[in-house]
Amino acid sequence: MWRDLLAASAMLVFLSTGCGENAWNNDWRTDMWYQPSLRPQHAPRPEPEDSVPVQGVIVADERDDLEDLPDPVQRDAASIARGERLFSTRCVACHGKEGHGGGPVSKVFPPAPDLCFPSIRARSDGFLFATLTLGGRAMPSQKEGLTVHDRWDVVNFIRHLQAITPVPSGGKTQ
Repeated sequence: MWRDLLAASAMLVFLSTGCGENAWNNDWRTDMWYQPSLRPQHAPRPEPEDSVPVQGVIVADERDDLEDLPDPVQRDAASIARGERLFSTRCVACHGKEGHGGGPVSKVFPPAPDLCFPSIRARSDGFLFATLTLGGRAMPSQKEGLTVHDRWDVVNFIRHLQAITPVPSGGKTQ
């Protein structure tokens, strides 16, 4: 009787360990669904130590760090046209077609500022570039998917918008 009871309890222990939560862990699965992988929220692999990208690196923690950065892209018709195309795909949703705010996203989120407002006109090109690169208060960073040259083209288009938009005598636009 003891031998049967011992055998039954050993069998019970054996079966209970094979069907527990550990049985569904990823370590024994061989299908691709349960493989270890990088999730979108994880950072990309770091660059090798002491390496420098071909285009160089712009290092800044805050927008004010790039205040004195000069615009290396000539503000010509080609740059403005390219900046307008990029603006229409990346910025119109918040800033509106004319750059005065009130885009469709403003119905859901806080409205984006008018890019022709005097305080934004007074900012340097480097600060506008830094805002595109690092993001603003509610604005996400635009460096993902836009090259450095693309961001300077957008800055040139914003300056073009400011140049063709008169500032009313009261100091406010709109």
